Amino acid sequence: MTSQKSSEELKTRAPKRQRGHDRVAVLLEAAAKVFARRGYDAATMTEIAAEAHSSIGSLYQFFPTKPLLAEALHIDRLERLKAGLRDMAERSIGLSAAGSGEAIFDALAAFIEQYPEFPVLAGRRDIPKDRKARSRAELRELIAAFLRQAHPPITDDIVLMAGIVLELLRIAVVVSSDPDAAEDRRVFAELRLMLRKRLEDATAKD
Repeated sequence: MTSQKSSEELKTRAPKRQRGHDRVAVLLEAAAKVFARRGYDAATMTEIAAEAHSSIGSLYQFFPTKPLLAEALHIDRLERLKAGLRDMAERSIGLSAAGSGEAIFDALAAFIEQYPEFPVLAGRRDIPKDRKARSRAELRELIAAFLRQAHPPITDDIVLMAGIVLELLRIAVVVSSDPDAAEDRRVFAELRLMLRKRLEDATAKD
Protein backbone atom coordinates (compact mmCIF):
# COMPACT_ATOMS: atom_id res chain seq x y z
CA MET A 1 0.00 0.00 0.00
CA THR A 2 2.82 2.39 0.91
CA SER A 3 4.59 1.72 -2.38
CA GLN A 4 1.39 2.26 -4.35
CA LYS A 5 0.72 5.52 -2.50
CA SER A 6 4.26 6.79 -3.21
CA SER A 7 3.87 5.95 -6.89
CA GLU A 8 0.60 7.87 -7.07
CA GLU A 9 2.17 10.88 -5.33
CA LEU A 10 5.03 10.91 -7.85
CA LYS A 11 2.56 10.82 -10.73
CA THR A 12 0.73 13.77 -9.19
CA ARG A 13 3.90 15.77 -8.61
CA ALA A 14 5.29 15.31 -12.14
CA PRO A 15 2.57 17.31 -13.95
CA LYS A 16 2.78 20.01 -11.27
CA ARG A 17 6.53 20.28 -11.73
CA GLN A 18 6.08 20.46 -15.50
CA ARG A 19 3.42 23.14 -15.16
CA GLY A 20 5.75 25.06 -12.85
CA HIS A 21 8.59 24.74 -15.35
CA ASP A 22 6.37 25.92 -18.20
CA ARG A 23 5.13 28.85 -16.12
CA VAL A 24 8.67 29.94 -15.30
CA ALA A 25 9.56 29.80 -19.01
CA VAL A 26 6.61 32.06 -19.86
CA LEU A 27 7.54 34.53 -17.11
CA LEU A 28 11.17 34.66 -18.23
CA GLU A 29 10.23 35.35 -21.85
CA ALA A 30 7.83 38.06 -20.73
CA ALA A 31 10.58 39.62 -18.63
CA ALA A 32 12.91 39.49 -21.65
CA LYS A 33 10.44 41.49 -23.74
CA VAL A 34 9.86 44.10 -21.04
CA PHE A 35 13.56 44.51 -20.23
CA ALA A 36 14.40 44.90 -23.93
CA ARG A 37 11.60 47.41 -24.42
CA ARG A 38 11.85 49.43 -21.21
CA GLY A 39 15.34 48.82 -19.83
CA TYR A 40 16.11 47.21 -16.51
CA ASP A 41 15.56 50.15 -14.16
CA ALA A 42 12.28 51.27 -15.75
CA ALA A 43 10.78 47.77 -16.03
CA THR A 44 8.32 46.83 -13.30
CA MET A 45 7.12 43.48 -12.04
CA THR A 46 3.54 44.60 -12.78
CA GLU A 47 4.44 45.12 -16.45
CA ILE A 48 6.15 41.75 -16.62
CA ALA A 49 3.17 39.98 -15.08
CA ALA A 50 0.86 41.69 -17.57
CA GLU A 51 3.14 40.72 -20.48
CA ALA A 52 2.98 37.11 -19.28
CA HIS A 53 -0.83 37.30 -18.87
CA SER A 54 -0.23 36.30 -15.29
CA SER A 55 -1.22 37.63 -11.89
CA ILE A 56 1.40 39.56 -9.96
CA GLY A 57 1.00 36.99 -7.18
CA SER A 58 1.98 34.18 -9.53
CA LEU A 59 5.06 36.11 -10.63
CA TYR A 60 6.12 36.78 -7.04
CA GLN A 61 5.59 33.11 -6.23
CA PHE A 62 8.43 32.17 -8.57
CA PHE A 63 10.48 35.38 -8.43
CA PRO A 64 10.05 37.42 -5.22
CA THR A 65 12.13 40.34 -6.54
CA LYS A 66 13.08 41.92 -9.86
CA PRO A 67 16.83 41.27 -9.33
CA LEU A 68 16.13 37.55 -8.81
CA LEU A 69 14.05 37.46 -11.99
CA ALA A 70 16.69 39.34 -13.99
CA GLU A 71 19.45 37.07 -12.66
CA ALA A 72 17.54 33.92 -13.63
CA LEU A 73 16.98 35.30 -17.13
CA HIS A 74 20.61 36.43 -17.42
CA ILE A 75 21.89 32.96 -16.47
CA ASP A 76 19.54 31.39 -19.03
CA ARG A 77 20.87 33.68 -21.77
CA LEU A 78 24.49 33.09 -20.76
CA GLU A 79 23.96 29.33 -20.99
CA ARG A 80 22.51 29.78 -24.48
CA LEU A 81 25.47 31.95 -25.47
CA LYS A 82 27.99 29.41 -24.17
CA ALA A 83 26.18 26.57 -25.93
CA GLY A 84 26.30 28.56 -29.16
CA LEU A 85 30.04 29.17 -28.79
CA ARG A 86 30.69 25.47 -28.14
CA ASP A 87 28.68 24.49 -31.19
CA MET A 88 30.46 27.06 -33.35
CA ALA A 89 33.88 25.89 -32.10
CA GLU A 90 33.08 22.33 -33.20
CA ARG A 91 32.18 23.58 -36.67
CA SER A 92 35.11 25.96 -37.05
CA ILE A 93 38.18 23.81 -36.56
CA GLY A 94 41.04 24.99 -38.77
CA LEU A 95 40.01 28.63 -39.09
CA SER A 96 42.75 31.23 -38.88
CA ALA A 97 43.08 33.15 -35.61
CA ALA A 98 41.57 36.24 -37.23
CA GLY A 99 38.79 34.14 -38.74
CA SER A 100 38.08 32.58 -35.35
CA GLY A 101 37.89 35.98 -33.70
CA GLU A 102 35.53 37.30 -36.33
CA ALA A 103 33.36 34.19 -36.06
CA ILE A 104 33.06 34.75 -32.30
CA PHE A 105 32.30 38.44 -32.80
CA ASP A 106 29.69 37.74 -35.47
CA ALA A 107 28.12 35.06 -33.27
CA LEU A 108 27.74 37.62 -30.48
CA ALA A 109 26.14 40.13 -32.86
CA ALA A 110 23.64 37.48 -34.02
CA PHE A 111 22.99 36.49 -30.40
CA ILE A 112 22.22 40.08 -29.39
CA GLU A 113 19.90 40.45 -32.37
CA GLN A 114 18.04 37.31 -31.26
CA TYR A 115 18.10 38.26 -27.57
CA PRO A 116 18.02 42.10 -27.42
CA GLU A 117 17.51 41.95 -23.66
CA PHE A 118 21.02 40.50 -23.16
CA PRO A 119 22.89 43.86 -23.15
CA VAL A 120 20.34 45.21 -20.68
CA LEU A 121 20.88 42.24 -18.37
CA ALA A 122 24.66 42.44 -18.72
CA GLY A 123 24.61 46.13 -17.79
CA ARG A 124 22.85 45.67 -14.44
CA ARG A 125 24.56 47.09 -11.37
CA ASP A 126 23.21 44.35 -9.09
CA ILE A 127 24.82 41.31 -10.75
CA PRO A 128 26.25 39.07 -7.99
CA LYS A 129 30.03 39.53 -8.05
CA ASP A 130 30.87 35.86 -7.62
CA ARG A 131 28.56 34.79 -10.45
CA LYS A 132 29.90 37.56 -12.68
CA ALA A 133 33.50 36.44 -12.11
CA ARG A 134 32.55 32.81 -12.71
CA SER A 135 30.73 33.61 -15.96
CA ARG A 136 33.65 35.69 -17.25
CA ALA A 137 36.07 32.87 -16.47
CA GLU A 138 33.87 30.32 -18.27
CA LEU A 139 33.50 32.54 -21.34
CA ARG A 140 37.24 33.28 -21.40
CA GLU A 141 38.03 29.56 -21.31
CA LEU A 142 35.55 28.85 -24.12
CA ILE A 143 37.18 31.55 -26.24
CA ALA A 144 40.66 30.21 -25.39
CA ALA A 145 39.60 26.71 -26.45
CA PHE A 146 38.31 28.17 -29.72
CA LEU A 147 41.57 30.04 -30.36
CA ARG A 148 43.70 26.97 -29.62
CA GLN A 149 42.22 25.41 -32.77
CA ALA A 150 43.50 28.22 -34.99
CA HIS A 151 45.69 27.34 -37.97
CA PRO A 152 48.36 28.53 -38.25
CA PRO A 153 48.63 28.54 -34.43
CA ILE A 154 48.66 31.59 -32.21
CA THR A 155 52.13 32.26 -30.81
CA ASP A 156 51.10 34.79 -28.15
CA ASP A 157 49.71 33.85 -24.74
CA ILE A 158 46.35 32.19 -25.54
CA VAL A 159 44.80 33.14 -22.19
CA LEU A 160 45.81 36.77 -22.72
CA MET A 161 44.38 36.74 -26.24
CA ALA A 162 41.14 35.21 -24.97
CA GLY A 163 40.94 38.00 -22.39
CA ILE A 164 41.39 40.62 -25.11
CA VAL A 165 38.66 39.02 -27.24
CA LEU A 166 36.34 38.88 -24.23
CA GLU A 167 36.99 42.54 -23.42
CA LEU A 168 36.19 43.59 -26.99
CA LEU A 169 33.02 41.53 -26.82
CA ARG A 170 32.13 43.27 -23.55
CA ILE A 171 32.55 46.65 -25.24
CA ALA A 172 30.32 45.48 -28.08
CA VAL A 173 27.64 44.49 -25.57
CA VAL A 174 27.89 47.87 -23.85
CA VAL A 175 27.55 49.63 -27.21
CA SER A 176 24.48 47.52 -27.94
CA SER A 177 22.82 48.78 -24.77
CA ASP A 178 23.32 52.43 -25.81
CA PRO A 179 20.33 53.51 -27.95
CA ASP A 180 22.44 56.11 -29.77
CA ALA A 181 25.55 54.01 -30.41
CA ALA A 182 23.57 50.90 -31.29
CA GLU A 183 22.39 52.58 -34.49
CA ASP A 184 25.97 53.21 -35.60
CA ARG A 185 27.17 49.92 -37.05
CA ARG A 186 30.54 51.52 -37.70
CA VAL A 187 31.35 50.98 -34.03
CA PHE A 188 30.92 47.23 -34.47
CA ALA A 189 32.94 47.35 -37.67
CA GLU A 190 35.82 49.12 -35.90
CA LEU A 191 35.80 46.67 -33.00
CA ARG A 192 35.81 43.80 -35.46
CA LEU A 193 38.74 45.34 -37.36
CA MET A 194 40.70 45.86 -34.12
CA LEU A 195 40.13 42.23 -33.20
CA ARG A 196 41.23 40.96 -36.62
CA LYS A 197 44.45 42.98 -36.57
CA ARG A 198 45.38 41.92 -33.05
CA LEU A 199 44.82 38.24 -33.80
CA GLU A 200 46.74 38.48 -37.07
CA ASP A 201 49.66 39.94 -35.12
CA ALA A 202 49.46 37.03 -32.68
CA THR A 203 49.64 34.36 -35.37
CA ALA A 204 52.76 32.40 -36.20
CA LYS A 205 54.50 33.72 -39.29
CA ASP A 206 56.00 31.33 -41.84
